[in-house]
Amino acid sequence: MRVPLYFSIPSCLIVAAGVWYLGTKDEDFTAPPTPERLAEVAIEWEKSRPNTPPPKPINAALLADPTPIKPKSSATAKQEEEIIPAGDLNLAPSLSEYGTYGDKGAAAMIHLATQLETKAQFQRALLAWERVIDTSNPDEKERLQAVRAIQRIRGSLPPWNPDPSADISLTLHAGATIQDKAVLENALKMAAALIDNASGNVVKVDTQATIGKGSGIKTPRIPIAIWFTRPSSTSEGATAETPPISFMADPKQPELLASQVAAGVYALIRNHLSTETSFSPLPEYPAGVQPDDLLQFYVTRLMWREFVKSMKE
Repeated sequence: MRVPLYFSIPSCLIVAAGVWYLGTKDEDFTAPPTPERLAEVAIEWEKSRPNTPPPKPINAALLADPTPIKPKSSATAKQEEEIIPAGDLNLAPSLSEYGTYGDKGAAAMIHLATQLETKAQFQRALLAWERVIDTSNPDEKERLQAVRAIQRIRGSLPPWNPDPSADISLTLHAGATIQDKAVLENALKMAAALIDNASGNVVKVDTQATIGKGSGIKTPRIPIAIWFTRPSSTSEGATAETPPISFMADPKQPELLASQVAAGVYALIRNHLSTETSFSPLPEYPAGVQPDDLLQFYVTRLMWREFVKSMKE
């Protein structure tokens, strides 16, 4: 049975009004609460509020100086944390000195190298600058900074290996069908001298040119292949060698040929180190850099040594 609206609506209103009247008829909404009532309410609130810890006191220094403290940037904080120890400066360093700190980053290694220079520890500073290149994965700017430092320092220091009898033997080969063998041999010897100097006499490079018979077709430019070999580390082992790299060159331009040989040597060692070692990768060909400088300043002395040692027999 449905209740008519004219009956249900007034009934609801009467019930609501009755409840409100009975609940509020004894309350005084105009007079302010007494102090006793406020105290009771405060006690009830203290008992019912969540169990939260009290607020920490404010640092008195902050109250005295309203200037906000500027937080350190993440880069600054990281640089402060990544400090590479200089080691015992009274001991002679090894060629691989600081090599285990490459994971600290190039910025930390540059900071170490700079500090060593200010202390006149130039041999160690040179090693640290080299570690920027070969173990710290530098960006282009950091690499260039290290290269310039190596150019500045190395000329004032003696070769790393003063004893020629203790160097590592290496042979630079070239094969071509060329009439003037002396031109190719001279280009090889120039590259070999660059490597000897760049490695600090750690590596001693000999040269060998192999001349093949021509096909009878006369062209200004001919293919030339270059590769490295080293003697076996054992009496019964095979000779270790690298895969060859080939390029086209004009034998009638000896200076250009020498530059091409140097560039080919750089490409060869760059490819070898990237596949056979864990060194930081070398750049392909930085813009504006001469091939001679690539061999002398972009490949470190440690890289030259490990290049020879990592050649497979």
